Amino acid sequence: MGTRKPELTEPIPFRFFKNRRKDVIAVTLQTYTPDGGDAINVVDVRLFAMNKRGANVPTPKGVSMSVNRLRDLHEATGKALRKAEELGLLNGEDAE
Repeated sequence: MGTRKPELTEPIPFRFFKNRRKDVIAVTLQTYTPDGGDAINVVDVRLFAMNKRGANVPTPKGVSMSVNRLRDLHEATGKALRKAEELGLLNGEDAE
């Protein structure tokens, strides 16, 4: 008999500003339950854009994957960071 995976009662967001327009990139841990399916813990990386009312709202620009792939995502972004530093691509200025 297997142990039941924990489910998150609420999404846990980690956010940072993407640009001066106050768009936000959100990395969120959450539990997704498809219709008639089992709950899946996911990590969602998504662009939130400022709407006309001044609220950040999610856009279709992003990716969701099983939280089991989070280490792979971390490894890939770490490699990208090291390569960008090696190539001198990071100049210390604010993003776009």
